[in-house]
Amino acid sequence: MRPGRATDLPALAELWGTEVREGRRDSAPRLVELQHLLAHFDWEAQSRVVEDGAAGVAGAVLVTSRTTPEGTFARIDPAAAGKESARVMRDLVRWGLGLSRAAGAASAQVWVGPGSKEVLQTCGLVMVRPWWRMDRTLSTEPPRPQAVAGYELIDGLQVARGIWAEMHNRSFADHWRFSPRSEDELMTGKQPGLCLMAVSAGSLEPAALILCQVETYTNDPRPQPVGLISSVGTLPEQRRRGLASWLVAEGLQRLQKAGARHASLYVDGMSRFRAFDAYRTLGFDLAFETEVWEATFQ
Repeated sequence: MRPGRATDLPALAELWGTEVREGRRDSAPRLVELQHLLAHFDWEAQSRVVEDGAAGVAGAVLVTSRTTPEGTFARIDPAAAGKESARVMRDLVRWGLGLSRAAGAASAQVWVGPGSKEVLQTCGLVMVRPWWRMDRTLSTEPPRPQAVAGYELIDGLQVARGIWAEMHNRSFADHWRFSPRSEDELMTGKQPGLCLMAVSAGSLEPAALILCQVETYTNDPRPQPVGLISSVGTLPEQRRRGLASWLVAEGLQRLQKAGARHASLYVDGMSRFRAFDAYRTLGFDLAFETEVWEATFQ
């Protein structure tokens, strides 16, 4: 096991692609997108790679962290392939746990597809959440948006900078493992016409938001490109009025016009708000379940 390097990125992308094809990972971005996402990643301190002689990279792990109101949470992202994949996976996860504990994290999470239960239990992690990807086709006409009386929709061309992050953070503050997001983190690369906000008619007070984008994934069975709905949030005092369903239906219409052939969104499978019920009425079905495993440190 050695520290990773930026030059390992093509091999890591291939490793992730293998896991997607084998149903052990939800999706993998293209290499060019990975290079952008990890442009400032500290490979020496936050990664490890296992080599398998002439076969190349047999496993890799990246560790990132995020500050939340409950403390710092580390995210351990392992990948392994080959005959010794279970052993390699275990070693990589244990290294990530050691780094997370030493860095003072309150807990560490591993998000994986099915099939790693025994390895993760051996490492002392507990499954705490199912995280669902729900899909629907865009080869047929999306549901017609149903406007909510007393509200109107505006898009990214009409919203001042800073409002998106403020709205997002207020909408998700009472959700599981909430972590505040910055405006750049949320909005960099987003098309203004695919980012929508429901506001009170007349006063234009924000009430709910949706962020959409068109993505292309590698080694992925979904018809490409995919219309990704990355955030659907409603302020607590504005919930149960149909705003989220209106926004999602409008987002689907716009994604289809933008060329997306398929739509995906993500939702907490144990959400007390049961957002998945509304998504099912809009034609979405469970397509992939990611398991969230967690270790909590003293």
